[in-house]
Amino acid sequence: MGAAKASGTSVPPPGERHSRLGRRTALISALTLLSRILGFIREGIASALFGSNSGIYDAFITAWRVPNLFRRFLGEGALSTSFQTALTAVDSDHGDEAGNTLFVHTLRMLAGLLVGLCLVVMSLVYFAPDQMPYTGWPWLGDDPAEVRELTLRVLPFVILVCVSALFTGALHVRGRFGAPAVAPAAMNVVWVITLLVIALRFGWFGPSPAAPGELGVEGQLRHLEMARWLAFGVLIAGVVQLGVQVPALRSTGLAMGRLRHALPEGAPRPLGILKRSAPLALGAAVYQINVMVDGLMAESLLPKGAPTLHYLANRVQQFPVALVAIAATGAVFPALQALGHKRDLAAVRSLHDRTHLAIAGVAIPAALGLMVLSGPVIAALFERGAFSSEGVARTTPALQVLCLAILPAGATGLIARTYYSMGDFLTPVKVSSVMLVLNVVLNVWFLKGLGMDVEGLAAATAITSALNAVALLPGLTRKLGLPSCQQPVKTVLGKIIAVSVVAAAAAGFAESLLDGVVGRTLALVVAVAVGGATYLALGALVRIDVVLTIARKFVHRKTVS
Repeated sequence: MGAAKASGTSVPPPGERHSRLGRRTALISALTLLSRILGFIREGIASALFGSNSGIYDAFITAWRVPNLFRRFLGEGALSTSFQTALTAVDSDHGDEAGNTLFVHTLRMLAGLLVGLCLVVMSLVYFAPDQMPYTGWPWLGDDPAEVRELTLRVLPFVILVCVSALFTGALHVRGRFGAPAVAPAAMNVVWVITLLVIALRFGWFGPSPAAPGELGVEGQLRHLEMARWLAFGVLIAGVVQLGVQVPALRSTGLAMGRLRHALPEGAPRPLGILKRSAPLALGAAVYQINVMVDGLMAESLLPKGAPTLHYLANRVQQFPVALVAIAATGAVFPALQALGHKRDLAAVRSLHDRTHLAIAGVAIPAALGLMVLSGPVIAALFERGAFSSEGVARTTPALQVLCLAILPAGATGLIARTYYSMGDFLTPVKVSSVMLVLNVVLNVWFLKGLGMDVEGLAAATAITSALNAVALLPGLTRKLGLPSCQQPVKTVLGKIIAVSVVAAAAAGFAESLLDGVVGRTLALVVAVAVGGATYLALGALVRIDVVLTIARKFVHRKTVS
């Protein structure tokens, strides 16, 4: 049956919904970059307000990790991908009206599940002990009441962000990409506005501390009230993230679905969609559990400020990781799935290997450059207001160590999705689960045994990220039956590493030369430009494929214009 056009809507047929992919990709990339920049602005303002040693902001960061865990488990990626597959099939086989019905039925089931889950988790948090049973581990740190209260305040965000993920998946199927791409940026705008309102209400600086490095009772109470305002602002941001997508839902007819209408016979059911998303969700949850454990250990085993500084180091490191992940999953995963479905093993292996080298061509220079410029980057982003040079000094080594995880993180994402494309969803989850246990062991050893600070958590992450990739890579041949790699990996990686080392050294030299001569932000911008230009020039000279591809696209655009 053809796709029926919903009354009062303008939805092209399924075959015509995904034209102009180049222009659409550029739009999404630009809006994603905007959202990332707004995210850094929000973290910079929060750091200026709360500083680098606030136990209350540590509690907020720890609380914020809880909805993030469930957001990744139920919302982003897994649910969206599963629903997109089902909605595409229903639109094509039964028409848009049937697709609208599937959307509202799935929305009802998901909303009920999320509300129930929220109530259960809130009850568990409310009654959770301050110390871990049997071990006596003070897992909520020095401020357990504040951690518990702020967790309860931000948990409803789970409902908003997971429903938003469903909206996004549905709109993508109907060929609408603008509103879903704007939504995260809109959320960050509201978050930034909330922080500015807090600054106007409470001021940028609190009362003078009773002792260096201490907030004092009055400062603690002030920060707690600020954190309460921020928690409320986060919920408003979640509502806005949902709201900006509603007009697009109406224009595509998705909002016109009726619960009283039955789904056509043979069409996917909401429960089946949720079950189908479970393997991908479980893999994402293992990573988020890892992040949660790191945060709890920072809260309970390290001095004040550690959860905040660990969070900020991860936020900076995630910027290049996100760019790598977008390249590996957004563009390549659909092609891997198509090839895997046809059982074209040689093509799957070839696409994986070529993409892997392309990832390395971006990740290695980004990792080395960020490692060299970690101190200036942290200072430029966060050293203002209540965030002191001491916070920069504690965060810098953590970020430098996390840079070692940039390439393994991108590689693991690609390898795992190659497993998924071949129908193996369990192996990546099993390996990630083993790495989770190892990460906990390494955390305890580095923090308690070696007396390390935030960089101990980062070192455990870097080691387990590398081991995760190493453990999965041989299975491409042994478990999935793919042919052996035919790419000159050692030669290409050698070129990338050599050129990246020179580029990072050039960036570091430029920054040190300009430090104190011009403003630190300008010095950092020039250093990044010098490093990037050096990498591109030398990469073209030794013929690194990813550099040559960038050069060809640039020359083509100049020629066209």
